[in-house]
Amino acid sequence: MLFAQESIDEVKSINGLELGATLESLQDQLQLITGKETVYQNNTFLAESLKRNLKAGIQEGIYQGHPLRIINGVEAHDMRLIYLSGLLYKCRWTFNKRDLPNMENGFKDFINFFSKKFGPPTEKIFNDTFIWDGDINRLTISFLDGSMQVEWRDNLSEKKAMQLTQN
Repeated sequence: MLFAQESIDEVKSINGLELGATLESLQDQLQLITGKETVYQNNTFLAESLKRNLKAGIQEGIYQGHPLRIINGVEAHDMRLIYLSGLLYKCRWTFNKRDLPNMENGFKDFINFFSKKFGPPTEKIFNDTFIWDGDINRLTISFLDGSMQVEWRDNLSEKKAMQLTQN
């Protein structure tokens, strides 16, 4: 069976999650990061970074729901949604051994899954990071320290967010 490949820039959603969606559309399923969490109370660097992000209009939330956590039939134990001025611009799914008992084969399965969907990666860093980079969107799969991360983002909003946090 042949599948029609989409360009990474043409894709509207991954698993029903759309870049550019409003914070309000998923707010009831998010635990928003406020800085009151223990990790921020115990780490001055992280606390300052979070303050800069919030001041710049960048809000991160931990997705508490179920269906958007699943990619390629595997549920991620952690999913972060990052918003700029109330619009979703970055999603990060993190999978660990509980999610994928055979992490190396799971990593290869994800590379094959996204290669079928978007064609071959545009960039490969060693054998642990695969990137599909377009003019608008970017998808990265990384396998580091026993966990796998899938990050999907809007490149233009990412650049804007970086500029805002460095001022």
